[in-house]
Amino acid sequence: MSLAVIFPFLLAAVCALAARPLGRHTGWLAVLAFVPALALGLPLAGMPGATPVTEVTPWVAELDLHLRLRGDGFSLLFAVLIGLIGTLASVYSVTYLSAGEKFGRFYPYLLLFGGSMLGLVLSDNLPLLFMFWEMTSVTSFLLIGLWHTRPAARDGAVKAFLISALGGLGLLAAVAMLSIAGGTTTLSQLNLDAVRASPLFVPALLCTVLAAVTKSAQLPFHLWLPTAMEAPTPISAFLHSATMVKAGVVLVAKFGLIFGSSALWSGLLVPLGLATLFWGSWLALRQTDLKALLAYSTVSQLGLLMSLYGLASDEGRFAGTAHLLNHAAFKAALFFVVGIVDHETGTREIPQLRALGGLRRALPVTFLVAVVATLSMAGLPPLGGFVSKELFYEAMLHHGPGFILVAVAGSVLTFAYCWRLLSIFFTPAAPQPGPAVHEAPAGLYLPPLLLAGAAVLFGLLPQSAEWLTRTAASALRFTAYGEHLALWHGVNAALLLSLLTWALGSLVAAQAGRVSALQAALTPRWNANTAYYALSDGLRALASQLITHTQGLALPDQLRAMLLVVGALGGYAVWRSPQVFHSIGQLPLVTVPISVLLVAGAVGVVLSRNRLTAVVVTGLTGFGTAAAFLAFRAPDLALTQLLVEAVTVILFLLAFRYLPGVRDLPRTRGRLLLDGLLAGAAGLGATLLTLSSLRFLAPPISPYYVVNSYEGGGGKNAVNVLLVDFRGFDTLGEILVVGMVALAVVSLVQLGRPGQAPGKRPDDLELDATGPAAARQRRVRRGRGGRA
Repeated sequence: MSLAVIFPFLLAAVCALAARPLGRHTGWLAVLAFVPALALGLPLAGMPGATPVTEVTPWVAELDLHLRLRGDGFSLLFAVLIGLIGTLASVYSVTYLSAGEKFGRFYPYLLLFGGSMLGLVLSDNLPLLFMFWEMTSVTSFLLIGLWHTRPAARDGAVKAFLISALGGLGLLAAVAMLSIAGGTTTLSQLNLDAVRASPLFVPALLCTVLAAVTKSAQLPFHLWLPTAMEAPTPISAFLHSATMVKAGVVLVAKFGLIFGSSALWSGLLVPLGLATLFWGSWLALRQTDLKALLAYSTVSQLGLLMSLYGLASDEGRFAGTAHLLNHAAFKAALFFVVGIVDHETGTREIPQLRALGGLRRALPVTFLVAVVATLSMAGLPPLGGFVSKELFYEAMLHHGPGFILVAVAGSVLTFAYCWRLLSIFFTPAAPQPGPAVHEAPAGLYLPPLLLAGAAVLFGLLPQSAEWLTRTAASALRFTAYGEHLALWHGVNAALLLSLLTWALGSLVAAQAGRVSALQAALTPRWNANTAYYALSDGLRALASQLITHTQGLALPDQLRAMLLVVGALGGYAVWRSPQVFHSIGQLPLVTVPISVLLVAGAVGVVLSRNRLTAVVVTGLTGFGTAAAFLAFRAPDLALTQLLVEAVTVILFLLAFRYLPGVRDLPRTRGRLLLDGLLAGAAGLGATLLTLSSLRFLAPPISPYYVVNSYEGGGGKNAVNVLLVDFRGFDTLGEILVVGMVALAVVSLVQLGRPGQAPGKRPDDLELDATGPAAARQRRVRRGRGGRA
């Protein structure tokens, strides 16, 4: 399992390096990345009776943090599904992508996302699960925005990331609360009785629901999924059939074992899922773009899955797992089909495709795949979608007439938009000869053909789908559920509802013009998208106002505000620890001349009349600080301070030629006196705050390091052990800061000599003819978004 998670990350680096020489054939390397995931089918074959496979890599034992992976039947099933769709998407992309595509980004991003999803479904450690959850958000942002020169792609990527980030915050809170209440960070070992009895149970439940509905595009967070269609078709098929959009469904399936005992869990998720089912179908019926139609159909199908797993019953989990398999097969196939149609005809618009005519003859294999996958999505026999749709109706029938009414209404609209999708193949050939359309290469139609074959297999031999569904039985705890998948259960309520669905769906499809007019009349002025853009515009306006009224102040006013805060903190320190004044008298006498040196340096900077004098006098404060470190027996810090002071002086000297000259600030005597008092109060406040925090607010921790530096760190120099072992990440951060400063210094050195313009960029050359001022203005406009 560890290899299945890690291998895509390793191959991502290989693909990034190999993309330039291999070009589109880098996709064959990407195929290899999913081989370990497909190999998980071997332990999956032993499910549900076999014991779950567990792999643990120790990390921070004191915090119960380990890299723990668990391969139960459900997790392994989903991992194999990710590996299969990822493999087919990689094979498809080799033929689909143009020669000018950025393969060095496409395949690494694809594999990073695949590895993140595999880590998510296999994680048994709550913090690790959250980490992979966030990684899917970041990598999907990169995939959706792959064609970043398109404004729509940038908008879709940002929208998906913001909504996923909101859910990520919810999951972070839920993970923390579950770990506290359950007594462990291991998901499979949580004390469920303690969690359910904890006051954190309801907040954790609500945060989990927020995470799930944002990731799986439930109302009102469904708006990100259609705009994510700006990604290339292989990415759309991978993200929106079996992977990212189902991450929330996986969360509900697994965490339903924790929260399913609460009526609040099903009371939130089932109505929300059914509402999403209906509304997604309603919006899909309006679309003229094939990918947009599939996007909203995905929203609808995710609502169906969410409602089934939200029931938290054996029946719901069994039906949900069966439909999860069917949805992955027919939806990935349909995305591939739309990619073929777009690839061969140059358009995805339904009116234009109908005008072309004769597509079923020009694209016979694609037509066959489209018919099978679409009819499976519509729930028609003898395909897998019909089998799982029957289970869906059975589950809703047991939970009240309101639920089944919405379920049937959503399914009627599903049938109608399925016919709308297929209608592009059933128009007669155009009287005027158009562009030659021919069947796609085998590399494009073989992946969807295999998936369409799976849809037929799940229908004609439902035992195969049942075997896969049953692998999740022990993990999701529906082992006692005795119903079976079958094409024919006799004449029952579910079959009658299916017949009603087909009849009403045919009627809606036949009255497409009237339904379209009704939809136009019922379209509200406000929807989720307009609310999102209004909110984002409002936040931008608020941020601009906040910056204007805070950062827009003159520098002296900003400094006055900062000094006032520092002085107030010092006052708080005195109020909290009045005895701090006694510690001042205990300071060694050597601090007196050092203090004089520091104050003299600060006063000297204020009185300096040129920049060079100011820099030299500023050095007094730096060297005074180094002397203070020596006085308190910290020679390593003193040496560091001296080095920093030397680098700072060099940096100032390099930057002088770009800085304005020293000038007096217009200040009245009253303002000058106020500034002096503020500076003095800030200095005194900072001193008192430091003394109080070191001596009175909490017991000192320095003895701990002295005692444990040799025992725990294996070093006799306590300072070295402190920097390398106890505060290793802090030291790493300091090294990074020094590295960034070094880069800044190198950039300043390379700017050029005084009187010479910096190195020209190709896009600046045409600006020279209009003069430097105009060039600067155009650069400013470009920086404000004038050029994509």
